[in-house]
Amino acid sequence: MKILVVDDDDFTTRLLHIQLRAMGLRNSGYTGIELCARGEDALQRVGARAEGFGLVFCDLRMPGMDGVEFVRHLAESGFRGGLVLMSGAESRVLQAAEQLARSQGLRVLGTLSKPVQPDALRALLEAGAVDAVEPATASAQVAPASDATALEAAIASGDLFNLYQPKVELGSGEVVGVEAQARWRRPGGDIAMPADFLPLAEEAGLVGPLARLVLTNALRDARCWSGTGPELDVAVNLSMANLASLDLPERISRLAEAAGFPLERLVLELSETRLPTRPQDQLDIMTRLRLKGVRLAIDEFGTGFSNLAQLREMPFSELKIDRGVVRGAAKDPSRRAIVQAALVLARELDAHAVAEGLDDVDDLACVRGLGCHLGQGALVAGPMPASELAAWIRGWPARRDRLLLAA
Repeated sequence: MKILVVDDDDFTTRLLHIQLRAMGLRNSGYTGIELCARGEDALQRVGARAEGFGLVFCDLRMPGMDGVEFVRHLAESGFRGGLVLMSGAESRVLQAAEQLARSQGLRVLGTLSKPVQPDALRALLEAGAVDAVEPATASAQVAPASDATALEAAIASGDLFNLYQPKVELGSGEVVGVEAQARWRRPGGDIAMPADFLPLAEEAGLVGPLARLVLTNALRDARCWSGTGPELDVAVNLSMANLASLDLPERISRLAEAAGFPLERLVLELSETRLPTRPQDQLDIMTRLRLKGVRLAIDEFGTGFSNLAQLREMPFSELKIDRGVVRGAAKDPSRRAIVQAALVLARELDAHAVAEGLDDVDDLACVRGLGCHLGQGALVAGPMPASELAAWIRGWPARRDRLLLAA
């Protein structure tokens, strides 16, 4: 896996090259860092490299094909690595480009203002995308058609596994729940992230079996940390395609009953960017899930353009503010305003707000000061195996006290 820097400014590319090498990314498994001055040439390299690029840095202002055009073509090529956008333009332009790239399905790690500062670069890489800077956990860039068969076989054999990221109460630091995040160990050893295999599962009609496996694993794994303190909520991500079957509430009830897991502690997360336009069947399913005690969360809030009337109709109990909005909110007035608006909306919907991507002490203090009560992110803990969670919970109080003091 390689790193590709796309920028026509020779000084910037060479400086970034030096900074990345100094951070040891080449020693962590990347085979090299390549520099490219033109978007057209960069796209040819991305398409021609069999081993693929795991991380791309892209400037927005370039002659010929600008950064926005490059990002559009990059998404069309099926690129699955991490993307960092850079520019000397005003922050609102960077934010708009980031929003656009996310809406096109790209895994955007964040944005950097030029000239790029080493501390900002390190913070972005460490906080936002451990999986993107560690090739051992990076997935293949473009999934061949045969991957649908491989994914189906992996689901049938149970080869997918879950990692769990803790969610805490921001005032007290108390651990209140975990989010299950699926991973697929692909043939050859690469670990595929959800962004890599969920579109494949939807195209191949595998979202039902996939969701059943992830949920079954989560309900089973909950026994690993049971008894370590207060009983934790477990959140599982679903595609809107999972809400196509009217018997979904009954099937989830049976799975929870078999695992001995209370439905009142189960949270199902649905992405804001995939909410249906006329959700008659989905509303039926969601309402019956809520009647059974299951809670529903709007995931990645702030990455799409929500129909607020539609959101009011749906029985959501949690609103998760996307990491792309939370990250940098302490220093960026526009991001802070979006967080504040999301918190107001959550209160109006009588829903709990959760700040995702809490990777910086200043951002933690900011969202907590604005009235957000729950959060998760690398500052608290990254995703971990179920077998490690109990030990992490036991060691959390000491670290929690230092963190809350710093914030």
